[in-house]
Amino acid sequence: MIEPLMFFALGFLAASLLTLVVIPFVHDRAERLTMHRIEASIPLSIAEVQADKDQLRAEFAMSTRRLELSIEQLRAKTAILLAELGKKTSVIARLQVELDAKTAALSASSKGVRRASWRRTRTLTSVRLPPTVSESRSSR
Repeated sequence: MIEPLMFFALGFLAASLLTLVVIPFVHDRAERLTMHRIEASIPLSIAEVQADKDQLRAEFAMSTRRLELSIEQLRAKTAILLAELGKKTSVIARLQVELDAKTAALSASSKGVRRASWRRTRTLTSVRLPPTVSESRSSR
């Protein structure tokens, strides 16, 4: 019963010793990689700092110019659409005038037809036509 516990303790001690030997190598490598990463991100000279600033300015200028171009395109498109809208509005106004004129003419002719119909009815009621043959037979 004591023997398995001793083997377990011996294995644990061997693993701990191995870990103590390996940890400094792993730590040194992690430290070296971190230092390389930090050194790569820090510019070495003032010229590099100036170049980074110039690159940022150039990127900003390019994005600003793209926005200006899109604004110009949208303004041109808006102007074209407004011109088309003006043309269509004038066509609508012209058609409305024509419709009003035709409606007035139709109304006038309709009144003339009603007057003629009324006169014809009045004339027919005032003039008695002699009964036709079929009417005289039906009245007998």
